[in-house]
Amino acid sequence: AGKLLKISQGTYIRSIGKRFNVSAEQAPTTPLPPGLKIESMADAPQVEDATEFRAMVGSLMYAQHCCRPDLAHCVHLLSRFLHMPNTAHIKLARSAIAYAVATADLGLSYNGNKLKTLEGFADADWAGDLTTRRSTSGFVFMRNNAAISWCSQLQPTVAHSTSNAEYCALAECGREAMWLRTLEMSIHGKSQLDPTVLHEDNRGALKWAHDPANHKKTRHIDISYHSIREQVSEFRNLAVQFVNSAANFGDAFTKALPLP
Repeated sequence: AGKLLKISQGTYIRSIGKRFNVSAEQAPTTPLPPGLKIESMADAPQVEDATEFRAMVGSLMYAQHCCRPDLAHCVHLLSRFLHMPNTAHIKLARSAIAYAVATADLGLSYNGNKLKTLEGFADADWAGDLTTRRSTSGFVFMRNNAAISWCSQLQPTVAHSTSNAEYCALAECGREAMWLRTLEMSIHGKSQLDPTVLHEDNRGALKWAHDPANHKKTRHIDISYHSIREQVSEFRNLAVQFVNSAANFGDAFTKALPLP
């Protein structure tokens, strides 16, 4: 018999649709409109009571935390407006719920017959927040053909270049990789693992991760991000490799992508 395990939340997601009276009849094909810049919706009328909006986002957040990484960037984006949403944000939340209901049976399928090692994918959307000009970091870790850990979040500081933003995202991905390696070693009792491969689609960021030299272009980057250099060059716990953007799973955690 095949060793297959699927985790999904169809019943819970359908209950969200019933709670907020949202059906799948006119659901979009993606959680967010492709290429969405949410700042362009700032002129929509404000909502006097944000309770329902917060409940909708919270419901989606629980689903994406458990087994729906495709909702991660959508939840991250809508969560920025929990304090003061407008009617456009409400519409986006309802649309995302409709998408979730239409795809309620999607989940994470782990294949025990394909014993693949842990691998990570990192990406960034440079200066994607038009208000603060901060970048969005995204990463996802795959094990046995499905995601086991993922994240979509704004970077704490403004990045000066695309490589800067990608390097910071790669460093965040590296920290998560070290935690997952520790977890895996505690489960399997292995004292040593092969280097965990992290995939990145920016060659500048890859060069900075491999080269410990103090380039003038990296002097402004916080020391905490340079920890990945030690793990790659000195301790060799991590190995970073180039991947084409089209094959970088982390891309879906940084921006609203079209269906393909």
